Formats: sequence, structure tokens, C-alpha cells
Amino acid sequence: MDVKEKKRTENGELERLAQFFPDGTRVKVPVNVLRLPLGSSEAMPTVLEYGTSREVIFRCELPVEFGDRVKLTNKDKSLDAEAEITAVQIGQSETLVAARFTAEIPNWIIKS
Repeated sequence: MDVKEKKRTENGELERLAQFFPDGTRVKVPVNVLRLPLGSSEAMPTVLEYGTSREVIFRCELPVEFGDRVKLTNKDKSLDAEAEITAVQIGQSETLVAARFTAEIPNWIIKS
């Protein structure tokens, strides 16, 4: 699979998962994701690709499954929130995760 074909496949997988969040917006917010409880994994860098006021979608290399909790933190800590995994989509080239914040995060897209 060449680079262009891989990118199309990745974007298609993201769009398929994003269709379940019709109020969402494409975003590019770099974060670290840490599986909870603390100490159960190393923090991994990723990018929030899609978001609503309550949910986010991101690529994930951590072993997570439905119902797991993660902590999402951006560089300046203006986003420092816990979220529960609501969907895991294992694609040909990557794993996409949808997660719902466990508490309201006002204006998180604007803050980040």
C-alpha cells in the first residue's frame, strides 16, 4: 500500500466512525492519552481528530476496549480530562477510538 492509498484508507476509517457523531467537527488537537488507572500504561502522544462537546475520536496505539477509561491532556493542560471508551474500530492500518468525557468540559475545542 503506497502512502496516498494508506492516507485515503485512514481518512475513510475515520469518516465511518465520525458518522455516528453528526454534531461533530474535524479538529487537530495534539494530546497525550493515558489509560486509567494511572500507572497501567505509558502516556502515548496522539491527535484528537474529531470532536463534539462530549466526545472525541483519536488514533490509539494503547490496548483499550469498550468501557475502559483514559485521560486526555494537551501540552498546556487546558484540556485535562477523563473519558470513557465508547467505540473501538480496528482498521487495516490503525485503531480508532471514540471516547466520551466523564464530566462536562466547557469550550474544550476553543481552549485547545
